[in-house]
Amino acid sequence: MPSEESPVQAQESPESTSCAGHCRDCGQQHALPIGNAREHARRLMEEFARIQRLDYLAPEGAADPQFGFDRLFAGTQGNMFGVLECEDAQGERHVLRAFSSMPRGIREVAGWVPPILPAEIFHGLVEPERREIEALTAKLETLVPESPAHRATVKERTRRSRALTEALPRHYCFRNFRGVSRCLPEALCHDGPVPGGVGECCAPKLLDHAARQRLRPLGLAEFYWGGPRRAGALRQGQFTAPCTSRCAPLLGFLLCGLEQTP
Repeated sequence: MPSEESPVQAQESPESTSCAGHCRDCGQQHALPIGNAREHARRLMEEFARIQRLDYLAPEGAADPQFGFDRLFAGTQGNMFGVLECEDAQGERHVLRAFSSMPRGIREVAGWVPPILPAEIFHGLVEPERREIEALTAKLETLVPESPAHRATVKERTRRSRALTEALPRHYCFRNFRGVSRCLPEALCHDGPVPGGVGECCAPKLLDHAARQRLRPLGLAEFYWGGPRRAGALRQGQFTAPCTSRCAPLLGFLLCGLEQTP
């Protein structure tokens, strides 16, 4: 079960900037402040502690058990969550919320920003290939190690995994505040291999969604929720910046144009 630690006792950090990154299109560094986002995040944590589920828009009697925290965060399992405070063209404030990728294929929940990867790609490409890879992994357990059949199965599993890894980045498309859309390899601030999991974190989802909805971001905050991780790692309610390996290379492109957004 998740820790009983009060969410308002979350660890703080002194940073005033929630996320930043270099944009190779314009050659500049772009940044977004934290603003009031941590206050909105604390309210979300209080909601988590109270209702213990993701589908907060569903009436209690109609809640889906798969979204319950007793299943999602059993033992030491946990997840990253983010909130983005925005305003529209009329000056009205909006708070967007997002979760990073979750196990068991949970991708879309009412009230949360949608994933970047289109549903047809996930269900038509990712899930079938993952099932094939899992079947090959299970087959390996029945074969004699280093036998011809074992080596052939390892080779086939490696081929499928590599092909899926290489194909997926082209299906992740992002939009920034200049109205420019790019697929993942072209949106990164560097050339070379695309790290696994890019586009599944909170900050890219939130910023892409805000740009598509013509909302101007005012502040962003991310935090961890779930079971206690190993010593020195994240604790429930802890605020953290977007990850350096997967998010940072994208943030420059996603934030570009924000300074000129009225």
